[in-house]
Amino acid sequence: MPAIGLPSALTIGRTIVVFAWRRDRLGHEVVSADGTAWRSVEGPEEDGDPRWPPSPPLVELSRLDGPSGPAFLCVGRAGRSHFSASIGADAAHPDAIRFEIACRMHDQPAWIGSTYRTTAGIVRVEPIRPPPALPATVEWGYSLSSRGILPLAGSRLVPPPAPEV
Repeated sequence: MPAIGLPSALTIGRTIVVFAWRRDRLGHEVVSADGTAWRSVEGPEEDGDPRWPPSPPLVELSRLDGPSGPAFLCVGRAGRSHFSASIGADAAHPDAIRFEIACRMHDQPAWIGSTYRTTAGIVRVEPIRPPPALPATVEWGYSLSSRGILPLAGSRLVPPPAPEV
């Protein structure tokens, strides 16, 4: 699988994801049929640990054309942890783009998952269970479409913090 040029887009039905360079890593934006957009939040956060950015620090992107249609495969790393992602069609939901992500970690994370900025604010998806012992591989996944962001089994949405009063 050869790496592909950037920016690069993948269209599933009426939903599109576009990957492009943001500083030292790949970022992406998903736009659904109704115009809703989710832009990945890259890191590290201002006061955060650079080993655990708000979204997987992906740096390589390859395209695969398989029996289920086109897909992107991505890899990257932060600290001693290695990330991989598969992005393609969600067979259960037409017009949805499915993200399946894994991280092989050697250190306990401050937080791990995927973070998006929308017009409504910040949305995060994380694995439900932390790893039992390290080193370990943790996985999470979700679909994005005009239906919103739907966590896959083993994953959950993290509510945004309540506003300070």
